[in-house]
Amino acid sequence: MLDDLPKKKPAGFAKDNRWVIFPKLSYTNHIKIEEKLLKMRDAFAGYEKNILSGSGKKGIATGGVSYTYTREAMAVNGERITDNNIKLLKIATVPFPDKLALDFLDGLDEVLTVEELDPVIEDELVRLCGLYHLHVKIKGKRTGHIQNAGENTPDSVSEAIRAFREAGAPYVSGRSRHCTPAPALPVRAPSLCAGCSHRASFSAVKNATKGIPSVYSGDIGCYTLGNTLGMVDTCLCMGGGVTVAQGLQRIEPDTVHFAFIGDSTFFHSGITGIVNAVYNQADIIVVILDNATTAMTGNQPHPGMGVTMMGGRPEKIDIGRVVSSLNISALYRADPFEAKAARQAVHDAVKQKGVRVILFESPCIKRKGRRGTGNSGS
Repeated sequence: MLDDLPKKKPAGFAKDNRWVIFPKLSYTNHIKIEEKLLKMRDAFAGYEKNILSGSGKKGIATGGVSYTYTREAMAVNGERITDNNIKLLKIATVPFPDKLALDFLDGLDEVLTVEELDPVIEDELVRLCGLYHLHVKIKGKRTGHIQNAGENTPDSVSEAIRAFREAGAPYVSGRSRHCTPAPALPVRAPSLCAGCSHRASFSAVKNATKGIPSVYSGDIGCYTLGNTLGMVDTCLCMGGGVTVAQGLQRIEPDTVHFAFIGDSTFFHSGITGIVNAVYNQADIIVVILDNATTAMTGNQPHPGMGVTMMGGRPEKIDIGRVVSSLNISALYRADPFEAKAARQAVHDAVKQKGVRVILFESPCIKRKGRRGTGNSGS
């Protein structure tokens, strides 16, 4: 099927000053963008997925899955909300379709906006009311008529619409009085996979640091679940464990500061943090959990695996050689399932000063169990 798609031969790079964003070009391009956005607003007013229906003095503006919930909630208290007593606006585009929204607001007394996350639709309607001096009350997250955090549900939307139609009462978090409560679901805490090498790595560090004041800065990945084992105290962003540990070490120099990071995250954004730590003479232990894949998001390849997304087989980049070139104080490599050797590596690292790196190497159980591969990632 892909062979049937039309193909256009790349023309190559054409030298043009438009690719160099000097202040003047940035200014002129900003003007062009604003002009295009205005045209898009007008064009989207006629887009088939932006839908305006119904009539009346009250309106509901919504979009996405909340539109589906709104349609499901159109039967409240046994009474059908028909297109004859309420206006319904579905928003499906950004920029906001101003002209369609103005048609929606025409003749309305009040509007309930039903949306998740940020109150985008609500703010746009408030903007239009102010811009065109429309005396329409806009209700939603900012007014307390829709919950301002978390996901909407058919029940929460139904209750909000009921309150809006009956008396305009503020939304009260909880199930609608008209809905049969669902049975309580069993609580299942998140956990690492059975046989995960990260569990063994955390165990080695935990056992080796008993009685030693330690802080464990974490990172984004499967290993964030080390928090359930008492082994991840912080998690900010990719590469954040290494830099957070540096900051904490300046405040608590007598505490041993560990930074856990995965092999994929190391290549994405961990190297620069280690460079900064070495150059600024931090005293931390970086624990690189090398499971030979990008496990959390679907086992995508990374430079340490020796395979590309397109199936190429370049020579993999060895993490140990990379960190050794950064003038770290010491490097320790161990298989976390070799418990004694793993604990000894942590013991030795704790005794040293400067930026030390412990490289725990053992493939993800999902890859190992499925393909029987080792650290080559092949």
